[in-house]
Amino acid sequence: ASAQMSLVKDLAKKAASNNPMELVEVLQNIEPALTNPESAGDVLTWYTAGKAAFTLYDEMYKASLLQPDAADPEMMGAALMSGYEYFIKALPLDSVPELNKDGSFKLNKDGSKKVKTKFSKEILGNLTGHINDIARVGNACMDSEKWDLAAAAYGYFADMANSSYAQSSGLVYPDSTISEIRFLQGYSQYNNKDFAGAYENCSKAFKMGYNRNNISGYMTSALANLVQDMLDNKEYSKAMNFIDNAISSDPNNAILYDIKGFTAELQEGVDAAIPYYQKAISVDPTYANGYSDAARCLVLKAKEIEDNNPNLTNNQLLPLVQPLYDQAIPLLEKALELNPDVPNAQTLLDNIRYWLVEVMHLKQYEPKN
Repeated sequence: ASAQMSLVKDLAKKAASNNPMELVEVLQNIEPALTNPESAGDVLTWYTAGKAAFTLYDEMYKASLLQPDAADPEMMGAALMSGYEYFIKALPLDSVPELNKDGSFKLNKDGSKKVKTKFSKEILGNLTGHINDIARVGNACMDSEKWDLAAAAYGYFADMANSSYAQSSGLVYPDSTISEIRFLQGYSQYNNKDFAGAYENCSKAFKMGYNRNNISGYMTSALANLVQDMLDNKEYSKAMNFIDNAISSDPNNAILYDIKGFTAELQEGVDAAIPYYQKAISVDPTYANGYSDAARCLVLKAKEIEDNNPNLTNNQLLPLVQPLYDQAIPLLEKALELNPDVPNAQTLLDNIRYWLVEVMHLKQYEPKN
């Protein structure tokens, strides 16, 4: 393993070069040292890789200004992103014990060893100095629909912009900038079907006051996908806790109550679900699905009465189910008025009317044209 460290030391000298070919060679040759147990625990390994990657990016960037057509934005982005990752791994490893003249450790008052950093100042300067470049990589990856890379780049930007070292070096970004970048991170994750990441980062943006680009829609859709996964795995209480958490930060979102109703319906049945569908309608009276879901549950209750009483005639059944249909009909009519394409609403309404008008001959239920 010491052979690995002597290799790293040789590569560290080469990493000081400004020659792109040599820097590419450093990055290729240092790969084994990043996973070797001895060298992977040494700050020099990660510092060398990070320095080579950042310098390679800088040299390519300079060349791109002179010859824009010859630029390789993908390679530039990869160099910058890997450089960031290497430097972030280097930082926690960068502590060198201070020694007395006799070679013993210098101690703090509490008896712990005094440590100093060797590379951190340079690393932090490099990171903060490239923060806007990282945002540009995010934009380029988003434009070319490389969603995973876009999400990573935007995440690195937001993490750095929020960091104490960025602020102490005078880099202060307003919440409006950081929240927009968090949204773009979440949006990229959403397109990459990473719904957990999308929900988390859109929520961060939302809590910072970001409310553009249909952010609430992306959060809700990401949440619905996450909840569906939980329901598929029969993790009902986990799903409920997750939805309640979402409602606490977005209490006027009708779709969240609708999702909660759907979860309650699967777990406990229609009686448990109806209040949540009604709540969805009360927070947003224009939310068509809330009306149709509440009506669907009332129709299911009527069907259950019918199934549980197979020996009853239609005339005996009527007083049991008619009150439920009387509640369901105006809900379905309202749903269809708000959105004629609400799934199954027209079919349900037609079925109820057919039974009441054609089978039971109750003319008052004929549709009013």
